[in-house]
Amino acid sequence: MKKYLHSALAVALMGGLLASCGKDSVSTPQLAPEARVAEGVAELSGSLRQDSLALVSLYQALNGESWVRSNYWLSDQPVSKWAGVKVADVAGKPRVVALALGANGLKGELPAAIGDLTALRSLHLQYNKDLTGKIPAELYQLRQLRGLFLGFTALTGELSESLANLTQLDTLDLRTSPYELSSSWDGNEKTARDHRANPTTLSGKLPVALGQLRQAKVIDLSHQSFTGELPKELGNLVQLHTLALYGNKLTGEIPASLGELRSLRSLSLGKNQLSGALPATLGQLGQLRELLISFSRLSGELPTSLGNLKRLENLNLEHNQLSGKLPEALASLTGLYQLYLNDNRFEGGIPTDFAGAQQPNLLWVNLANNNLSGLVPLRVRRYLPDASKYAKIKGLPDYGYTVFVLSGNRLTGAISSEYLQYQKTLKFLIPQQEGFGFSNLK
Repeated sequence: MKKYLHSALAVALMGGLLASCGKDSVSTPQLAPEARVAEGVAELSGSLRQDSLALVSLYQALNGESWVRSNYWLSDQPVSKWAGVKVADVAGKPRVVALALGANGLKGELPAAIGDLTALRSLHLQYNKDLTGKIPAELYQLRQLRGLFLGFTALTGELSESLANLTQLDTLDLRTSPYELSSSWDGNEKTARDHRANPTTLSGKLPVALGQLRQAKVIDLSHQSFTGELPKELGNLVQLHTLALYGNKLTGEIPASLGELRSLRSLSLGKNQLSGALPATLGQLGQLRELLISFSRLSGELPTSLGNLKRLENLNLEHNQLSGKLPEALASLTGLYQLYLNDNRFEGGIPTDFAGAQQPNLLWVNLANNNLSGLVPLRVRRYLPDASKYAKIKGLPDYGYTVFVLSGNRLTGAISSEYLQYQKTLKFLIPQQEGFGFSNLK
């Protein structure tokens, strides 16, 4: 609570305060009814007055006195100077258009008054571990909202079908962590890994209304407890470039309609209970950089259409029930850096041109624990990349060497002496450590 509240604006916002010249003794803040709005507030536009009162309600409901950043809140300074608040002209009138209170120590439940910020375009409340309760229904009335960031909080309940109201939404970020964020957490996502499991998450079925967010470019609902099937309506989001639903409890098959997301760059559906075959339509995603569907229950053969994904850099389908032969089309993935197909049921030989001259960037290959047989193609031996060239590429593991894991298969034959020249940069192919390398050499 700020101690010195001098202006009429502060009086109106705080209602019940002693506000005249020189009086700094205040009572517990209470919202004033419209009839008691003081002269200073009355001079504001009606909409900005509404916004100001909504912010006071937010401050009261979320323990504002203990926020990390609360500069100028409930003071005689203009609302535009309050920490995390942005005011801009909307239709010729000043309005609150952005609220950024991430990692700010918010504690409690979002009040219904959040729905009074009707000009709000961006709401950042992520990284507040004590932000609890359900998403209020009034939030879904913020029809101008373009960015909604509520991740890494303790919000519970279901997502409403009223999401359909947010037709301007560009980014929906509700991702959280499988770890509880301690009171000493500094708001850094990387340090969240050091904390215990967080049992409070969003749940229920994914709303079909997600498919009506036609302006959406990012939807990230990772590490929640959503159940049911992926809505086929997601295929309507033709502007989407990131769809991340990792670490939920989703079931059923991957809808073929996802092949309509021609702008998609990252598809992350791993650690769910998805089943069935990988849709061949995914081969239509020409902009895709990441295809990540690990630790699920996918079955059947890999579609040859995956060979069309020339921009693909990371293909991770590990720990599924995929079977059949590795398609020759894998050799067509010329942009590939990482390939994880380990712990499946693949059989037969490794494709002849795999990891050859067409794939000069392939640094990490894991084919372990399948049922592969035969010899390692000679091209693998000849075209191992120089890992040092890619050490600074964003998203790649900084191991400084090429990894080629083939353990737990039925590969035969001798290891060529050609590999000796790669001893400093090649790891895990030659069985120098227990658990790695060929399992059945002759």
